[in-house]
Amino acid sequence: MAKNKKDKPIAVYAVASQIGLIVVIPLLVFVIGGTWLVDHMGWPDWVNIIFVAAGIISMSCGAMNYLKKLIAMYDNSESGTGASEIKHDKRDHDYYDNYSRKKKQ
Repeated sequence: MAKNKKDKPIAVYAVASQIGLIVVIPLLVFVIGGTWLVDHMGWPDWVNIIFVAAGIISMSCGAMNYLKKLIAMYDNSESGTGASEIKHDKRDHDYYDNYSRKKKQ
């Protein structure tokens, strides 16, 4: 049984479909709107490129904002940044230093 709202299968489906709509709808609106303006209003063809770029920018901004909200909602860390605190020895990432020599000195 699901412990809270975030664990229910229907909630996962809702999140996935919402991300899909956030990505598809702005791009379609800008592409179809730009094509309609070019065809019916007699605007030059290069206007379509501007509308496609605006659609991509709108799509990516909307997706990033939604993903930030999701990260904040599913965040379990105390800092609220979404990243869990990593506790390890800093020497684990230092591949080129020979720490055994430093210990002997």
